[in-house]
Amino acid sequence: MRALFANRNYMLLWTGLSVSRFGYRFFNLAVLWFVMQGTGSALSLGMTVLCFTVPTIIIEPLAGVAADRFDRKKIMVFSDFFTGSIMLIIAVLMINDSLTLPLLYALLVCSAASMALFNPSANSSIPLLVEEEQLTKANSLNQLSTQGSNILGPALSGILIGLVGNIGFLLIISGVAFIISAITESWIKVPSVISREKEGKQSFASEMLDGFQYVVEDKALLFLVIVGGIIINFFLAPLTIFFTYMSDNVFDVGASGLGFINSILAVGAMCGSLMIMFNVFKDKYRMAVAGLLLEGIALLIMGIALNYYATVAAAGLLGLGVCFASVGLNTMYQTMIPKEMMGRVLSLVSMMLGASVPLGQLFGSLIIEHYSMAVVLMTFGVIVSISSLSLIRVVRVERKEDAVIERGAR
Repeated sequence: MRALFANRNYMLLWTGLSVSRFGYRFFNLAVLWFVMQGTGSALSLGMTVLCFTVPTIIIEPLAGVAADRFDRKKIMVFSDFFTGSIMLIIAVLMINDSLTLPLLYALLVCSAASMALFNPSANSSIPLLVEEEQLTKANSLNQLSTQGSNILGPALSGILIGLVGNIGFLLIISGVAFIISAITESWIKVPSVISREKEGKQSFASEMLDGFQYVVEDKALLFLVIVGGIIINFFLAPLTIFFTYMSDNVFDVGASGLGFINSILAVGAMCGSLMIMFNVFKDKYRMAVAGLLLEGIALLIMGIALNYYATVAAAGLLGLGVCFASVGLNTMYQTMIPKEMMGRVLSLVSMMLGASVPLGQLFGSLIIEHYSMAVVLMTFGVIVSISSLSLIRVVRVERKEDAVIERGAR
């Protein structure tokens, strides 16, 4: 663990990511609150969410090619500075009561596109900054800051909105956070892995196609993405809808009860991060399978018991599973994909996983109209559990290949 904290470049990146994550939590809550208070329209709120998400799906594959082709550090610094500037513009317009809904949508699309440009460069930089044996802990530390912002971000946002009154001042904090992140990242030294023989000779489209072909041709990676990513994401995505529905219609615990379920989930994920950092769980392969299996078991507990307190306990178990699965799978991706293709391949994987989320949410919202909550949760739990166990074959193959590589290195 000391080696990771002594890694100046990674810690600068992690610090920048952590600061901007808190800034984004403030930004997200403030904008949604502004739209709801100003319009009271669910349709307007839905359009706002689309402005946050759709540009990411469109831009990220191109951003992955850019990460492999250009200087990752410059992309990260530019993206965070641009995103921070957009947030400050929204803040000023909001404070002056000059912000119209169409203008807000346009600015949100710009900020989402900028963040989509940032993500592949940041994600593909981690394996370049950290030794392979430290990757699991680096991803765990990354997960810790993500869950920390998930817990503290909304709470601090609510307090600040109550104290300040005008939501625009909260957006100033968001914008400043992203600019601080850009300054922090400007000191990072990211090694270049650009293939000189290919540099400048391929179009963006052909390089993006290279990334797609790599995913399709690597059967182990493709199976991991489909089963460990797309299928699992599809069946876990509706949980936000399920938790809301159960809190209101099944448990009758209201918004405070719903908030407690989400908080316990995030706490479970933070506990998982700490366990990984302190070497309780070392093997990335077992970690990924165990995490996915814990997610399935948590869903089964929720469905079988269909009780608020059992759901709270299962949410903690689910958070633990989400952390193990996320860290394990990310580390597997980072070690399976060649460094010179890391940006475009990871961005394609991210796009596929991201696209499965709204589809899963739509499916979940439709299915609870026709089947009981208990049956839906148990069915989803069985599917997730079987999917996790099906990855054992891929895990065995990858572990054998790792052993062969290690013997060759000796």
